[in-house]
Amino acid sequence: MRKKGFTLVEILVALGIAGLLLGIVLSTTLGHRRLYVLDQNRTAVNQNLRAALDILVADLRQAGERLPLDFPAVEVRNNGTELILRRNLFDVVLNLCDRNGISGNQDNIPVADRNPPRNAPTEYIEACGFRDQNNNGFDDRIDAWRNYRCGLDGNATCETGNRREVVRVYIYDPNTGRGEWFDYDGEDNSGVHIHKGNRERWQNSYGPLSRLYLLEERRYYLSGNVLMLAENGGSGKGLVGDVVSFQVKARAGNSTYTTFPPAGVRWNSLEYVEVTVKSRLGNVERALSTRAVPRNVFSH
Repeated sequence: MRKKGFTLVEILVALGIAGLLLGIVLSTTLGHRRLYVLDQNRTAVNQNLRAALDILVADLRQAGERLPLDFPAVEVRNNGTELILRRNLFDVVLNLCDRNGISGNQDNIPVADRNPPRNAPTEYIEACGFRDQNNNGFDDRIDAWRNYRCGLDGNATCETGNRREVVRVYIYDPNTGRGEWFDYDGEDNSGVHIHKGNRERWQNSYGPLSRLYLLEERRYYLSGNVLMLAENGGSGKGLVGDVVSFQVKARAGNSTYTTFPPAGVRWNSLEYVEVTVKSRLGNVERALSTRAVPRNVFSH
């Protein structure tokens, strides 16, 4: 008896059906894979945007603490692509007590004057007149700054001239609007000077009664596809990746600014700051905007 097998037609039909089923399964699997990747990208983009804006909003709300009206606590630069936020960390503010100002390579900064000239303006005498209630030979304001500097590591025995602890200080001239960071690392025995630790020349010249602040400054800007954060004049570090756009607008009065504050407008006139961050990952692109008000605008 002859054994029966599959005919060529039957084999071809079976292969066709198997191929069709395999194609359906493969198409469904690839579709699910694309949806999974798309969902992952959406989640990552949303997390990036929310993380960036949460940090920004927290800093915006604190901007301007212990700062006067003529100090730029909130700045928007470079056509709205850079945001700078500042707050003062210490209540004692020093003044530049040199009637000729400072510039060049001057490292010892006079912040008090033992013998103000008789013809000195009242403002100068009030800001720079020597005060020494504990009779230790140092101006009381220098004592306060030294205690702040030396207390950073909990070392209460830090003595004059001990330069182990370095604090970043911002000098600002309200007459010119210029300012820069420097390292404050000690005091000399005169009782009226603090020492500039970094040896670079001053970038600007500063007139009498320029102010010295123990600030916190946070600068946000975009570098490539990374939102960067630079603190206290230092180099930036990556905060959030996959960012394709960072835009800031400041609303004050009846105007919206991408450069703020303009001449004649003070930072406490802010109604709000609007920040928009756009992120892209794969085929997913999202933009998220938020508005925040520095709470300290209400205290002036």
